[in-house]
Amino acid sequence: MLGRRRFIELISGLVVSLRTRLAASSACPLGYQATQGTLGKEIFPVTVQLSPLPDPRGLNPGGPPPAMGNLRAIIDDVIAHGFTGLEFPFHLPPTDTCEAMNYAQSHGMYMTCNASFAEGGVEGFGRDAPPLISVYSPQYAPAVREKVVAALAEIKGVPRPYNMFCYQDEPFHAGPESFGYTEEVRQEFKRRFGYELPPNIESAREDPKVWRDVINFRSDEFPAGWRQVYKIIKEVNPHVKVILTHDSHSTFGAGVRSNSKLAVDDVFHWGADFADTFVFDIYPYMMFDFRYGECGKLCKPRLSQMHYAFGQIRNLAYTYGKDFGFWFGTFNREWFRDFMGPELKAQYWAERETTLTAVAQGANFLISGYKIPEDSRHWESLGEGLRTIQKAAPGLLECPKVKAKACFLFPRTQYIQLQEEYWNVGLAYELFLRAFGELDVLHEEQVKDERLGGYQVLVLFDVRLLPDEVAHRIVSFVQGGGVVIADCVANLEAYKNASVITQDLFGVRDSMTQRIMRSGVWVPSLKNPKWAFPPDSPDAESVVIRRAVRGTAFGLDFNFSAVSPRPCVTTSSEVVLKTVSGEPALVRRRVGKGQVFLLGFCVQDSYFQTWKDNDETSREQLRRLLHSLTEDAGLHAHVYSSNPDIEAALRTNGKEGFVFVINHEAEKPETQVRMADLGFRVGRIIDVADEHAIEFHEIGDVITLSVAASQDKPRLLRLLPR
Repeated sequence: MLGRRRFIELISGLVVSLRTRLAASSACPLGYQATQGTLGKEIFPVTVQLSPLPDPRGLNPGGPPPAMGNLRAIIDDVIAHGFTGLEFPFHLPPTDTCEAMNYAQSHGMYMTCNASFAEGGVEGFGRDAPPLISVYSPQYAPAVREKVVAALAEIKGVPRPYNMFCYQDEPFHAGPESFGYTEEVRQEFKRRFGYELPPNIESAREDPKVWRDVINFRSDEFPAGWRQVYKIIKEVNPHVKVILTHDSHSTFGAGVRSNSKLAVDDVFHWGADFADTFVFDIYPYMMFDFRYGECGKLCKPRLSQMHYAFGQIRNLAYTYGKDFGFWFGTFNREWFRDFMGPELKAQYWAERETTLTAVAQGANFLISGYKIPEDSRHWESLGEGLRTIQKAAPGLLECPKVKAKACFLFPRTQYIQLQEEYWNVGLAYELFLRAFGELDVLHEEQVKDERLGGYQVLVLFDVRLLPDEVAHRIVSFVQGGGVVIADCVANLEAYKNASVITQDLFGVRDSMTQRIMRSGVWVPSLKNPKWAFPPDSPDAESVVIRRAVRGTAFGLDFNFSAVSPRPCVTTSSEVVLKTVSGEPALVRRRVGKGQVFLLGFCVQDSYFQTWKDNDETSREQLRRLLHSLTEDAGLHAHVYSSNPDIEAALRTNGKEGFVFVINHEAEKPETQVRMADLGFRVGRIIDVADEHAIEFHEIGDVITLSVAASQDKPRLLRLLPR
């Protein structure tokens, strides 16, 4: 491992190069002119709030929090733990602020600024009420400019501002109460759609076309405002990177009957031309991840929703060429007091696991949410992980997350038309990710032609409504050689009329689409566990319909329990597997140069039930089945881990690369990692932490290596070219 002393020496050396670009000052920062918000590629940006160091004797949850202590000693320790930036303001007295600022900048630390963040942002609109001035009003931009000037004045004296939060935190429409009906709003709606805006949201429900128009229009109000704000911010200060924090769940498919009440917003529909960095806000381990129903009481596998949401925000950031980052939870009572029990304390590796996972999934910026961990073991484990990231930073930041060969469709039209959550499907996303090895998210609005962005596999789980134009393009994708793997047939088109396009594609009719309708969000606080949003029907999840699947396919024997069967009648497809009652469990059809597979059961329900029943056999059989589908199609991921509970993720630029090996829930720490199609020939593989060489085998362009990764020791390996 990279020792603390050696790490401080390394950072000190990097500071010398930083000082050639970034001015330093020994004066009080008040009145200091901002310098350009750029960093060298040799430093990975990781921000923390200036807060007390943990008590070395261990945390006493009932006692007082640790005292602030010596500011310079805290900053020294923060740097030694791999942090390179501090969040400003520090919320300290002016004298202490000056001392901390000067000392931090003398050590090359940048500042992440919160400009009027606590006041709700500069854009002048929010979740719960219509804006006082409509974003479509000619008075909007002048009013925003005043707020921007005032907010940026707060950070004018801050040296080395790298990036800045100035928008509202976790924006989303919290329901119809946030919809305005000013004259400007009505005129804009009529200009876009050619008819009058309905007087209220309920009257829009009567016509699916009107409903779709209204929901999209309401969602579009936010980016319409942000685009104006962003332009003004850049006019006032063109250098500092503008950050927008995306909500943990509501904008990723979990808005229905939750915090936003309605399915209105999603991150890709909003776009990204109004910020420089998008930060994803979720707290695995430290809190809960907003799954619906029983899935929220048994959060297994633990990081499924993080992976699923990261797939969405990575798609957003990479499509628009933006940076993206991660607010990672820390064991600190400032935010997580109600969840900080003995079990959470024992998971001292949690911060390390989630930060490495975020970077593995493509994040290039980390910020603690919230403060330094109060427990020493949590703090030291996090430090080990961040030091490893910093050691890899010179090459790591040049290597994006590799584009997967498979993509998972986010069906926006279904989400807003059916008003059903599309969040628990993250369980199915996770299963396919583990089965294939890699998986991206493709938004419905990106399906513009038969190429589907160059992906080879399209995954359709719980997709039962698709616009006809999207369905036709998927058919063309298959005809051209693409592969579709689905557990549902889209029997409805955009306006909820019957559609047979995908039925014909799969060669079936009378296909069922039912699943367990889960509702309610459970808050597992230690003192008062409760439903934050009560279930619509407490008994809805009590009926679990199972079917045993037995048979031989792809040279393998299968015998597992499937949940929520979806029988169909085959027309032009072949039945590959059946249930014991004779219903199709898997059908296949070749179409042109490609092929399609349709599973006869709900994947998310079946996968969740294996965790609830502790049915490891069915869980592994489900994974093997999905893996077999891609193998049968002759498709192999860029990276694959043989141990499903150990993640292997690849970042590469075609010249060198990094592979992350992260144990999420595996009792056995060993796995075999397979990599292919890297774009370069690998000459050496080095463990970044200790610089030891890793033995590997190469056959053609396929590389295999055996790796051990315990839950508290994720691995980061560097792939060097010949």
